[in-house]
Amino acid sequence: MKLYFDKIDKIDKIDKNNYNKQKFRVMPHEKNKSNIPLHISDRHIHQMEHNIDTIKKRVPSLFVDKNQKNYYFASTGITNLTFTTYNEFIHDQAILFFNILSRYPVETFEYAVFAGNSVGLLRNGNNLPWGDDYDIIIFDKHVPILLKMIAPELENFGFKIESKIEHGVICGIQVFGPTIFFDNHFTSTRSSSTSVFQCDVFFSYFDKNNFLKNRGGWGLYHEKNIPYNVVVPFKRHMFHGMFLPFFNNPKKEVEICYTNIDKCSIFSHHLQKSQNNLSGTIFYNKWENAYLDFKYIIKKSIENTKNAIGAATTHSSDPLSLCKNKNKLVLNADNKNNLLGRSSCISSKLNFFCYLSEHNIGSIVAHADASEFICEHAADVKFYFPEIDITYIDDGCKPSPVSPIFYIYIDTFIQEAEKK
Repeated sequence: MKLYFDKIDKIDKIDKNNYNKQKFRVMPHEKNKSNIPLHISDRHIHQMEHNIDTIKKRVPSLFVDKNQKNYYFASTGITNLTFTTYNEFIHDQAILFFNILSRYPVETFEYAVFAGNSVGLLRNGNNLPWGDDYDIIIFDKHVPILLKMIAPELENFGFKIESKIEHGVICGIQVFGPTIFFDNHFTSTRSSSTSVFQCDVFFSYFDKNNFLKNRGGWGLYHEKNIPYNVVVPFKRHMFHGMFLPFFNNPKKEVEICYTNIDKCSIFSHHLQKSQNNLSGTIFYNKWENAYLDFKYIIKKSIENTKNAIGAATTHSSDPLSLCKNKNKLVLNADNKNNLLGRSSCISSKLNFFCYLSEHNIGSIVAHADASEFICEHAADVKFYFPEIDITYIDDGCKPSPVSPIFYIYIDTFIQEAEKK
């Protein structure tokens, strides 16, 4: 029996700056040309207990290694999955990014979030659990202010801007945050992945028939003939805790571009390499079941991480624990390798967090020669040890090894005199 689905949440594999970034899209599902039998991941979901073991049994291709535990880090998301996941680090950058855009009055600059984010809006008001990017459109009249004023401001905060060219036309830009590389497997260094914020900005206009188009034909929406009244006026909605503008009728937008979003399909080139999933696609009859699985995996991964680092002292509400003498940890070139280990390694992270717990660390002072702590661990420390105070001492060298994006995790910033 052949099954066809009306929608697919797709990951495109991109080679950029010598790393592979998995990007999730929502696209119409094409016919299964390879005739590979399709496995429905939630077919028996309500006939068995819902736990990590049954999830691994129903959806084995979600995991790099079914025999390994999953852990969770705010900087990189869930470990031991075949793709990256939305996490606190990406979300914090999204808040900063949209705050910068929102500084400009709508008369001067206007944008709207759309595409896969609209699917998330309609489902539960949040980004897709397996998504790590945002998509927005701006109209041609607002391109100059984006390029001349907003883009430089974004770069000052540490975002990177790349022009998107299709058919010889600059049809948008891609905004990237700092990339965090990490090993996605507890014991293997060959299963590496990345965590990075990305927002694609599509330069758009209405054609003579009042259909929304892209300057260079970039994006699925360019082919779908979305009418004027579906797009404007933009309307704001609460989305993942942010009050953001979307199309006038996001429900109609999604119907035009993706038809039925009740079903859920997740495609990944990494899945194709797995013997458990030759089609490269994970299918769910109901998107709610996919979300249910991801929610449970995140919960279990956080529990595993807390257990590994001694969660009894983490997020403690015991007043006695707050009265204990807290210790200060100073990180510099002499001790950083011993304490932090290889930063992308899961075991190194866990060992460092165990050290913080066991030694009752209440504050961390990181010098510039240990700046990797800020860039690769600070978000995780604030997630599992929110009471720890973080100080960064910048040595004044330019450019600074710490992007301003990471300042949100720093409680005290000390700027030394610039070295010449």
